[in-house]
Amino acid sequence: MRVLMVTNGLGNGGAERQLALLAESLTEPWSVSVLSLADGPYRQVLKEAGVDVRVVPRRFRFDITPAVRMWHVASAIGPDIVHSWDWMSTAAMIPFCRARKVPLLDGTIRRGFLRPRRSLIDRMGVSLADAVVANSRAGLAAYGIAESTRATVVYNAFDPVRLENVDLPIRDVASSRGMVVIMAARMVPDKDWRLFLAAARALSRDVRGWEFVAVGVGSERDALMAEAGDLIGAGVVRFPAGGPEVLPIVAAADIGVLLTDARTAAEGCSNSIMEYMACSLPVICTDSGGNRELVDDGVTGLLVAPGDVDALVSALRALGRDPTRARNMGQEASRRIETCFTIDAMVSGFVASYQSALGARARSRS
Repeated sequence: MRVLMVTNGLGNGGAERQLALLAESLTEPWSVSVLSLADGPYRQVLKEAGVDVRVVPRRFRFDITPAVRMWHVASAIGPDIVHSWDWMSTAAMIPFCRARKVPLLDGTIRRGFLRPRRSLIDRMGVSLADAVVANSRAGLAAYGIAESTRATVVYNAFDPVRLENVDLPIRDVASSRGMVVIMAARMVPDKDWRLFLAAARALSRDVRGWEFVAVGVGSERDALMAEAGDLIGAGVVRFPAGGPEVLPIVAAADIGVLLTDARTAAEGCSNSIMEYMACSLPVICTDSGGNRELVDDGVTGLLVAPGDVDALVSALRALGRDPTRARNMGQEASRRIETCFTIDAMVSGFVASYQSALGARARSRS
């Protein structure tokens, strides 16, 4: 059974990581080819895993000619099912799938938020697909879609192999050293980095030492570093270069934070939160989107109201003053990742959705 995964790009992002993990984990009778509209580091990752990868680049932002070339490539591959990973690849492959009577699985719902300016095209792609898979229940709810045989939730998975070369420290609850707080995310307006810096500024005056580590790239990085100039100079905030693998930096922290601007975005199944949990960090995150599906409030972390700096500072202080509680939360978080967000669970979920879409298409033919 040939699966053609189609995506907008192969850059260093969470969706690309999940695509590669699924592509290399599917076993017989499934075989995978990946077709992308842009190149990126995950092309090499897929090639090293033995996955067939093809890139049909756009010459400029609104270039539609690659769609025709994608259809030619897809015809040569002869897929039994097409799995799209973003709205552009969905839109490009709808004509091909309709003409060839190949079922289309739409995997574009990866946030717990439907952007108003793109809602029409996003909804259209989802409505025309044979099957829909979201990575959170919050994502389906944002689109107004009820769970069914056609629309299901398959959570992201964490690959434990990534921990093999990571030195996971033994956190000593009796240690008097300061607390290290990390936020690893894209530095774009959707992530509430200014709330993160506001908490760093408030806690910089505490007797207990605090260090805030900001990891990520994006359009806001230079502006954020300029705004945090005094905090950087005081040794309160660091902006290290993350690189393709951030786990060594994450593992050295004590608390993992992910803050989202709820006015413009909401997480689906956050890769950053999963990385914190896998490294046995307690999580503090915005109470929006799919975060509640990952973080068990009070057990594996703490949820705070969007944009509330006082709530964030209080949550950080609560864990800083009770390192035993923080360590226990981190251990529970690690166990939750190991049992609930596995590669096997993700593969089984997608295989079930593939089979359901193929069965529905076969029934429609007959």
